[in-house]
Amino acid sequence: MAPRKPFIRVRKAELADTDAIVKIHYDAFDDDVMNGLMYPGGATEAARKTFGERVFPKPQSEEELAKNGEVFLNVAEYFPDGPEGPGEVVAFSKWVLHREPRTEDQWKAENYVPTVENFGEGADLSVIDAFIGELNRKQRDDAKGEAALFLGILACSPDRQRLGAGSALVKWGTELADSLGLPTRLEASPVGYALYRRFGFEDVDVLDMNLKERWGKTKAEGRYWGENNAVALAGPVPEGVNRSVIMRRPAKVSTA
Repeated sequence: MAPRKPFIRVRKAELADTDAIVKIHYDAFDDDVMNGLMYPGGATEAARKTFGERVFPKPQSEEELAKNGEVFLNVAEYFPDGPEGPGEVVAFSKWVLHREPRTEDQWKAENYVPTVENFGEGADLSVIDAFIGELNRKQRDDAKGEAALFLGILACSPDRQRLGAGSALVKWGTELADSLGLPTRLEASPVGYALYRRFGFEDVDVLDMNLKERWGKTKAEGRYWGENNAVALAGPVPEGVNRSVIMRRPAKVSTA
């Protein structure tokens, strides 16, 4: 009998998935140049614990939901022997949904400030603010409080790449946004950019971090710092620069 086709299932994350989510997150970004700068001594146990505690959404009042958005934390399970066999969590994603536009006062008040409480001991908060903080500010200033679904994190286990888990998680989000008639937003890493383009995300802005000038980092052989990403929008990526891209997928208008 022919072997069963591998199967990917997306579902809501449960607290029992915490250890798998934390491992996937830090394994996925372990050799990323920016992660190395944000955690110069490597991700500590304190940082891992902090991430595991804050990745799950907390209960919110109606007022808090309107301000902060509704959070969806999903995992992708891989079933090598088909859906009836044992599964393995191989990827996860975290989405934030703003069903209604926010006022100018509300969105302009958003001010990203990284803290040790959020990132754990051993984190270089100055690098985090220059990188994640600046991406957040660019996203905020472009979105201007529009109602949208925002992808905050997507990570896949390095030894479970090319199974379709990342695509399944992105598909879940774009289908939710389409059902609500809303656009989708995200910040693409150099290696994630091509995946998002396949799902119809368009270039909005870039964050070019000159790692050579700021921190003396040079690109190792075989590494990709986004050299071919958003070139039509922002031009070629200069030497020593790591490019992240602000992206937006327009709302799908129903023809029914």
